[in-house]
Amino acid sequence: MFKKIILVFLLLTSCSFALELDDKISQMIILGFNGNSVNSIGFKRILKDIENKKISGVILFSKNIKSKNDLIKMNEKILSASDITPFISIDNEGGAIQRHNFYESLTAKEISKKDEIEIKEEYSKMADLLSELKINLNFAPCVDLAINENSIIAEKQRSYGLNPNEVAKIARIFISEHNKRKIATSIKHFPGHGSAKGDTHKGFVNSTDVFEKNELVPYQELKDLDEMNMVMVSHIYNKNIDKDFPASLSEKTVRELLINDIGFKGVIISDDYDMGAIKKNYSLRDIVVNSINSGVDIMLFSNNIGKNNVNISTDIHRIIKEEIKKGTIKQEDIDRAYKKILALKAHL
Repeated sequence: MFKKIILVFLLLTSCSFALELDDKISQMIILGFNGNSVNSIGFKRILKDIENKKISGVILFSKNIKSKNDLIKMNEKILSASDITPFISIDNEGGAIQRHNFYESLTAKEISKKDEIEIKEEYSKMADLLSELKINLNFAPCVDLAINENSIIAEKQRSYGLNPNEVAKIARIFISEHNKRKIATSIKHFPGHGSAKGDTHKGFVNSTDVFEKNELVPYQELKDLDEMNMVMVSHIYNKNIDKDFPASLSEKTVRELLINDIGFKGVIISDDYDMGAIKKNYSLRDIVVNSINSGVDIMLFSNNIGKNNVNISTDIHRIIKEEIKKGTIKQEDIDRAYKKILALKAHL
């Protein structure tokens, strides 16, 4: 009888631990989905993922936005689906990098020519709209420097310029206007995408011979804005930083450079792991293991490039639990990420 009681106790304790671990893992995953209304099959599926505490939130693309009314209804359902505020995120830098067509916003290059009052007005308008749409995380501003005129950053006018201090100054206004409305932001693309030619959406991009130390300055200038500001890590490869891995899978880039050297204490999110630079070269297991070991807190999968994987959240949970048992992922890294994410979400 005594043995049975002990067995039941151990079983209940084990189940409780497993549930707690799943809750923590869920906060480390943001996914894209198909669907543009509350009646869409894809939306109903992702809503279940949030209700069942399998993911931390969603990322929205143009395909998800049919009308203001439909978007707000979807977002309201998402926000009410969990007792921990879900992230509803979007790429809204302005100009070409804007997923909705509700108004035409200025590019970063155009913004850089405005005075501070005009910049504040533009980003106040942007943040007001996102607030109206119930969006609480904007993957912006882009703080890449306009070093290479042939880069995807310069070509799409996504940079505020060459001067890193001026870039940081404008980015601070962007962040402030969003944070006032309880919208988190994410500066990107660490450690810098402005010097490299190539597009990580399509494949491998190497910045080894062109990277400049000035590209780190905006992150140093903005590191104190960590309560509601993330850093997004790019998939750029730089042999001088890490000869083995691109930035988003690199402990030398994230843990050593961003956390230890620069001193950023906030939430760290990957760029989309469905991009060609990563997906063409690494398995999902490799991505998950190296991402967490590098120091990344949130893994972003757009589910937007190629086949939509409706089981990806389940796969990620399984992989993490298997790798913890093997000892290739540390439980303490899951705990650390969970605490940082909840601390940020407390401000939303």
